[in-house]
Amino acid sequence: MKKIINSILGLIDLKLIKKNSFNNNFLNYISARDTVIGARRAGLSVCDYVEKEWDQIGETKKVIDRMEKLGVFKKSNPTVCEIGAGTGRYMEKVIDKCAPERYESYETAQDWADWLQNKYPIITQQSDGYSLKDTSDDSIDIIHSHGVFVYLPFFDSLRYFSEIERITKAGSYVVFDCITEECLDNESLGKWLNSENNFPRILPEKYIFDFFPSSKFNLVGNFFTAYGKGKSKYFVFKNTNIE
Repeated sequence: MKKIINSILGLIDLKLIKKNSFNNNFLNYISARDTVIGARRAGLSVCDYVEKEWDQIGETKKVIDRMEKLGVFKKSNPTVCEIGAGTGRYMEKVIDKCAPERYESYETAQDWADWLQNKYPIITQQSDGYSLKDTSDDSIDIIHSHGVFVYLPFFDSLRYFSEIERITKAGSYVVFDCITEECLDNESLGKWLNSENNFPRILPEKYIFDFFPSSKFNLVGNFFTAYGKGKSKYFVFKNTNIE
């Protein structure tokens, strides 16, 4: 039946596709075209423009500085993978910080994926919202993600964790943030409840440490950053497999 429908839709350049779990969420991400035009008119980089629009001025640099202090950028010319690069605000700074030998990017918003590919020296991989299928086993020195696990469905987060374990080298670093129980203190919870935002997903720390066990990964550090109506918590792990 699907083939028949697609053959008909093909006459008008349309196609029926399976709706995956990533698309079935509460977020409508900002337009690449509108954002780039807005940044140009404001005389700002896209990173600076987005920070200004989201009332997060300086937050990107703070996160990168914390990553550096925790040793994430020790290796010269590492292989890097980013999940959900979005506007490229972290990509820009990571590339400047460590001059990666190879930078793989998984971004589900096609307009941003196209813009990033034209803007930065990266490899844009096909993103399905839950896997890193185009990245080889044991091939990545730094894998990082920002503002992604805060809204992903629970099982998609765990699927990504399995993929992260697969692609990271011995001695590599894993960096991501999410909303844990600690992020929802009374003040933050009240702000979320009084907003119209329903997309945040809580990711209990138990499952994080189940997927990044101390036998394979060492927790290098934690820190909080402003996110939405409250905050998110960053985890920085190091792959401790024997090199």
